[in-house]
Amino acid sequence: MSEFDAVIDLGSNNLRIGVFDRQSKSIYSSKVTIHESLNNKDLYNHLNELIRDAERHLSTHLENVKVLYDTSKFKFIELSIKKSFDQPTSIKKQFENLIEEANFLIKENHFEYKIIHLIISNIIIDDNKKLKKIIDKVKSKSLTLELKFICLSKSIINNIFSAFKKNSLNISNIFCSSYVKAIFYNKKLKVKNNLVFLDIGFERTTAWFFIDHKFVFFNSINLGGNSITKDISNVLDLDMDYSENLKKNFNIDENDFSNKDQSKNFNLYSEIQKKNISIDRLKNIIQARVDEIIELAVYKNNYFNDSNNLEIQNLIFIGSGSKLLSNTTNFGTIKLFEELIFFKENESTICDAGLAYDKSEESQLVLSKKNSKRAGFFERFFNLFSK
Repeated sequence: MSEFDAVIDLGSNNLRIGVFDRQSKSIYSSKVTIHESLNNKDLYNHLNELIRDAERHLSTHLENVKVLYDTSKFKFIELSIKKSFDQPTSIKKQFENLIEEANFLIKENHFEYKIIHLIISNIIIDDNKKLKKIIDKVKSKSLTLELKFICLSKSIINNIFSAFKKNSLNISNIFCSSYVKAIFYNKKLKVKNNLVFLDIGFERTTAWFFIDHKFVFFNSINLGGNSITKDISNVLDLDMDYSENLKKNFNIDENDFSNKDQSKNFNLYSEIQKKNISIDRLKNIIQARVDEIIELAVYKNNYFNDSNNLEIQNLIFIGSGSKLLSNTTNFGTIKLFEELIFFKENESTICDAGLAYDKSEESQLVLSKKNSKRAGFFERFFNLFSK
């Protein structure tokens, strides 16, 4: 067994690594910047650079890693599964059987996907009594589990595994990065009422909905920080690199533009003056796209529309793209929330979230038992429809 735990966050714009000792204490973290997605032929080189630097620093070879990955292509599935008994029965063993049966049903009916996360929404005994957790001594005549699954295409997973294998790395687990971050940060924040974690990434944004600190739904869209950069480039007729610099410096006060150090090879503020770029117009471009991102990710989805007048009092920004907004509250959609929180992230905290989830009980729910066998047709039929 390795003396270290390594977590790699495989982002579209950055690769991050965090390495932890056996007490889960962070001992190393770093990142490299990339400019393309997973299909980039240079991904091997980026991974190689990241891993070799870590190994030189730690004076050891890394073999097993946990991977955090995000995309708008995650699939969300909800399932309710029930089993009834002739007499009061201890539910612990039955709970394990139902979890195994639920895993099997998803795999059989969505065979092109792999289960990444299995979340228990509710545990119900005797049709109407809810439990917070499985208790050994509890007996019941029925057990119902309401479950949520987050799945990812096997083809995407195979591409990820292939890229890591070429770097002599074995992936021990793969998780949705924005989900594990939302779970991890939710435990650290003392925020009451309903909330949404909004993770603005490079080319996607994901909203994670929590009711009373309990995850209920997520929505992901194909718009992110790079969409804002493209808008700036198209509207102001600027190249992408220059537009990215404008976006990153959006929070700088307009009065500070003429007061910055002029000694740098490229000074953004003097260039703005030379190009006669309107700061107000730049702000309008950014604000329009951010409003659209929040509207589509948070409000324009089936869950929100089906939840009668659901109020989200708190909006918590995470992800690299969220840094753009940290000093700004002038967006129209933002005014609909009671409180805005900008969670400060770095390479270490992101990988902390991945390691904490890997060690959680929930992460074990998708692991198949070595002696697991497929239930026969009649057994599955009985488990699903017996009353």
